[in-house]
Amino acid sequence: MVMLICGGYHTNAQRIELVPYPDAVSYNQSGLGNLYLSNTDARTLMEYFANENMPDKIIPVKEGYYSGYRLCYTMGKDDPYSESKDWIQILTIDTDAALDYMARNTPEALELPFEGLKACVGHGYTQEDYNQVVNCYRHISCRIYRQLSTFYEGEGDEMTALLQSYRSHNDAFSGEMYAVSGKGGGSLGSGKSAVNDPWKEWINCFKEIESRGYITLIEINEPSAIPFME
Repeated sequence: MVMLICGGYHTNAQRIELVPYPDAVSYNQSGLGNLYLSNTDARTLMEYFANENMPDKIIPVKEGYYSGYRLCYTMGKDDPYSESKDWIQILTIDTDAALDYMARNTPEALELPFEGLKACVGHGYTQEDYNQVVNCYRHISCRIYRQLSTFYEGEGDEMTALLQSYRSHNDAFSGEMYAVSGKGGGSLGSGKSAVNDPWKEWINCFKEIESRGYITLIEINEPSAIPFME
């Protein structure tokens, strides 16, 4: 979450300002900007913000598989339709709706994180094993991830960076075949222990990606004056 604060009780005071709250992280690694991520749902955040600083109006918002609220602060103007001086918008992903949309429109986006795992099928693991893992972690494609500004001297998000890191690690063993006597019970052809089993490495990758994902996007109309550096 993030917390809104106002200067005093004057309706014409300085703009509402964002300060960090434990559940929120900045969308950008730099801590700058007007976007934040949270794993608290939109309704809970809306109620929290409204309790901290009563908005002039709260507008329900629906954008694709995102839904939530926009809290508008008109800085004391009597006209309820006047342009808001400040606002904060909170949108949470509907995971089931997102998965359904992506399955129909961009199925490759759902499959992309599991390409490395799929290469393990037939080497001690079955298609059924693969399907079970995908069903367990398919929601990672429907999360929001922080942007890393130094990612390969460009931009990218944490999920992409983790996938590339694990892929590079597992590529070191790409020329070796599994010599397994059972599901994950053997070793690689060169005698390396099962700790280097690419299948298990990919499972660790998905767990780490899952821990880095967020379901809620928080946007304010202007960047915070105070960078959010955790």
